[in-house]
Amino acid sequence: MDEAQKKLMGQRIKSLRERQGLSQDELASTLGMNRTNVSNYESGRTVPPGNIIRDLADFLKTNADYLLGRTDDSSHTRKNEEFDEEVRSLARDIQSFDPGNRDLLKDLIKTMRERGKEARDK
Repeated sequence: MDEAQKKLMGQRIKSLRERQGLSQDELASTLGMNRTNVSNYESGRTVPPGNIIRDLADFLKTNADYLLGRTDDSSHTRKNEEFDEEVRSLARDIQSFDPGNRDLLKDLIKTMRERGKEARDK
């Protein structure tokens, strides 16, 4: 990570922290670290390790890509992650079905898709 990227990350961490009305001490305490660490991240002197970037993103209600400067979209992606886990859980359940029940489920989904398309076309 070059100096400009470090600086951008630091500015974003600081801005998000301040937006939540937190001091460096409060953020550090929440993350289980010293205020010096937060200060170093915000000034761009050091880059947080991956697990801290993840924790910062979660606590500051943003996403790691925003902190890393890879996107300007600061929205938190937890909802998508929760949805993805729900889909994975359903897929595991479906895999345990016998072939006949899997075929019934496929037919049900196909029928629902067709009805949805018909309703949109009206």
